[in-house]
Parts: sequence; C-alpha cells; structure tokens
Amino acid sequence: MTDVSENTEVKVAVEAADIFVNSYYKTWNKENGGKELAQFYVKVNPESPLKPDITINGNIVEDPTDLDGLHRSQPSKTHYEVEAFDCQVVNTNFTVGAPEALLEGNAAGKKMSILVMVSGSVKYPETFWINTDCYLDSSAEETRGFVDNVLLVPNWDITKKNEKEKKKWLVQSQTFRLVL
Repeated sequence: MTDVSENTEVKVAVEAADIFVNSYYKTWNKENGGKELAQFYVKVNPESPLKPDITINGNIVEDPTDLDGLHRSQPSKTHYEVEAFDCQVVNTNFTVGAPEALLEGNAAGKKMSILVMVSGSVKYPETFWINTDCYLDSSAEETRGFVDNVLLVPNWDITKKNEKEKKKWLVQSQTFRLVL
C-alpha cells in the first residue's frame, strides 16, 4: 500500500471541505433545496456498515431524506452564511464499506475520512400573524450563530463512467448546533 503524502492529504482535504461547504449550505438556502439534501449523505446499504449519523440541535435525524421536512419547516427566507471552516484528515486509509477492489493503494488520497468544522450564522426572517395568516418580514431578521461538525468519507459508488455526476465525498456523521 502506498502512503498518502502530507501535501496530498492537505490538498485533498481542503478541496473536499471547500466543495462540500460551498454546495451544502447553498442547498439549504434554496427555496426547494430540502429535496436535494439527501444526496450529500452516505446511502444505507445492507452490504456496508456505513450509516448516516445526523444530529441537528440535539435531535437525531434517522434518515437523510427527513431533512426535507426540516427544511420545509423553516421560514421561507431562512439564509445560512458560512463565516469560516477548517478541516482535518481523520483517517488516511478509510476503507469501511469499500468494495474489495478498492482496498489497495491510496497515493491519491481518495480513501481518507475528513473532519470539516464549520461556523456561521443563520438569518431567520421575523414572522408575524394577522388573524390566521402568517407573514414574513425580512427587514426584521433574527440572526443566530451555528457550528456544524461533519465527517466526510469517500463515495464508494463512484465509477469512472459517472464520476462527474456524483459527489466524491459524502457525510457519514454530522452534528449541527445553533449557538445561543
């Protein structure tokens, strides 16, 4: 087995974190983005021990598709803004759930697990009620900070044929918290 060089570790981790951060929170900001959120997470496969482990504000999310309901329950002009992120390679030879053909070699750093730590803010438009109608006032926003810790792992479903269509890294574990 070929070891991953430190330069490759850093380059791959930063690129994976950057792509994740720039696409994941944009999806949360889309009006109908909830339907797209599940594509960021590992898929449950009976042949693999990998399962998504998602906790949002202390609440366990059983299935990534449940994030659509959470997304729809937010006010319609909710906006996530990333202020900073950092990343760290956790395991340079992550092989959990890997097909046997992919167990050898890792000089390109494609078999790492990467911790991504994100901080930012969420802007919620103020809601008000007149009779039984709810209205949003985006000029009066409530802003809350958040921290999000995500473990990215390789997407073992990628094949050379459709590599550009799929995400190279998927969320295996996530703990999101609003800051009080």
